[in-house]
Amino acid sequence: MPPRRKLNKFERGRSVAWFQDGVPKREVARRLHVSISVIVRLIQCFTATGRVQERRRPGRPKKTTPREDRLIERLALQTKTASSSIIRRQRRVATNINISQQTIRNRLHGFNLRFRRPAGNLTGLRYRDEILRPLAVPTLQQMGPQAVHQDDNARPHRVRVVNDFLQQSGVNRMEWPACSPDLNPIENLWDELDRKVRSNLPPPRVVQHLYQMLHAEWQALPQRIFTTLVNSMGTRSVECQNSQGGYTHY
Repeated sequence: MPPRRKLNKFERGRSVAWFQDGVPKREVARRLHVSISVIVRLIQCFTATGRVQERRRPGRPKKTTPREDRLIERLALQTKTASSSIIRRQRRVATNINISQQTIRNRLHGFNLRFRRPAGNLTGLRYRDEILRPLAVPTLQQMGPQAVHQDDNARPHRVRVVNDFLQQSGVNRMEWPACSPDLNPIENLWDELDRKVRSNLPPPRVVQHLYQMLHAEWQALPQRIFTTLVNSMGTRSVECQNSQGGYTHY
């Protein structure tokens, strides 16, 4: 069993008493089955302060200012069905500062506000009705019986309503293993779009402005970017194969 790293109040007092009686620090550590460094720090603390209580450590500094906390609260109240991930994205657009979803949840908890988890089935319905039915499936059907639909294992893509709809529509779907390298060039396109939107000053303050900016920047993307990404697929595949499915520079 490895030595412990902490002592309770009684053990700290006993350690100091043994040390004052001439017991070596290493022997004190052996008797209490703790690391020698624990005893050394304890004796140093007692010598400097005359006390055996462990000094209170300050907690980790907050990653957000009071003003940023108020922004998180306001975003949560404006859209009461928004999840912590949505609030995080809205805040990042408004401030150009990135924080974790856990920090968002912590702040909402401090405001006595409940964070919402994304509803997988509801999102799946939107994926079917707003993307697959009006856009993806008609395009695939125009391409002919050899066309293959590619998505990934995101939860909205794999719920039952989506699976049933694609099967009923006769769509060939690419198999997507649970752990696989993401070779989809759309990820690079999203990154390019993200940089374009972030370059706009001042940044959008509300979701409607963000939507308009995304639409405008998407329309302005030059055709050469799309062509370059499509032409890169051969090199992507070779590099992925050479790295045995590991990291590629794409």
